[in-house]
Amino acid sequence: MIAATIAWDNDLSWSWGNAVSALRATLCKLSSFIAKFPKQPPRTSIIISHNIPSKVEWDLAVNRALQMIQKNHSLLTKVVLARSTRVVPTDDIDPLSWLAALQVEGADAYQFFLQPPNAAAFIGNTPEQLFHRKWLHITSEALAGTRARGATTTLDQVALDLLSSPKEDMEFTIVRETIRSKLEAVCENVLVKPRKAIRKLPRIQHLFAQLTGRLRSEEDEFEVLSSLHPSPAVCGFPTEEAQILIADTEVFDRGMYAGPVGWFGGGESEFAVGIRSALVEKDMGAWIYAGTGIVEGSDPYLEWDELELKTSQFTKLLKLDLPQRQKVDVYEH
Repeated sequence: MIAATIAWDNDLSWSWGNAVSALRATLCKLSSFIAKFPKQPPRTSIIISHNIPSKVEWDLAVNRALQMIQKNHSLLTKVVLARSTRVVPTDDIDPLSWLAALQVEGADAYQFFLQPPNAAAFIGNTPEQLFHRKWLHITSEALAGTRARGATTTLDQVALDLLSSPKEDMEFTIVRETIRSKLEAVCENVLVKPRKAIRKLPRIQHLFAQLTGRLRSEEDEFEVLSSLHPSPAVCGFPTEEAQILIADTEVFDRGMYAGPVGWFGGGESEFAVGIRSALVEKDMGAWIYAGTGIVEGSDPYLEWDELELKTSQFTKLLKLDLPQRQKVDVYEH
């Protein structure tokens, strides 16, 4: 689907006919350009890889967050801390080809590509829906808790651990109940079904719930967007306390990472959450983003492994070509 806005002004000799003719010419160029991109990884190697924060800095940040959560009279129950991984390849990465290769990772996910003129491209393969509205009917999703998929059906039973883990249940419940309360403010008859299930992706799995409701007014969709973002899945709970800790702790700018990506359009609107994403810039390489939810019981080492798992869908498509010494230096710096 291609949506376009047509502007014309007969007084400036740019008539409706001229505007439509120009649009048709543009569409002809587009139709000749659009093609099925081969789902092949970029032919390039990583020569520099650098994490912000480093592993040592990450451990300190998670422990600080845990101290805040456990502090007497603290309202904070969850905060999502993120990491930016800078990769510099031997050759420029074509963001569109990279995104096409990512599609094998997300048959049940949103792929997005945003690139203003002469600017970096923001791409992603996100499994998380913020909301979808069709007239007055609205759906949203709660997604939290992470485990790797097993190599075999037997090993994939790790999902049972995800379902039974008190720590993961706490993190997931915060997300689900916060989204429900925000929807109830503008909706009638909010239903949660399933209340907690497993959402399996090709290399990762999460706890999942779907929420549905009926808006009291179509105009409320703007309130839904501003209310649901940032969700506890990318920020924390309560929102204000989590935002303060993130601002004080994270040493990089998230930019568009974890922001809402989508569209408003008459009788239907849809937004996803811009996670599992990367910023790709010509001659500069790419910045790959990932975050994890920190709650009571979180382990800095396991949370770091989760970051590695989430970014692996990007990095596995690039050949690692770092000298052994450089790998160690980058990891510990």
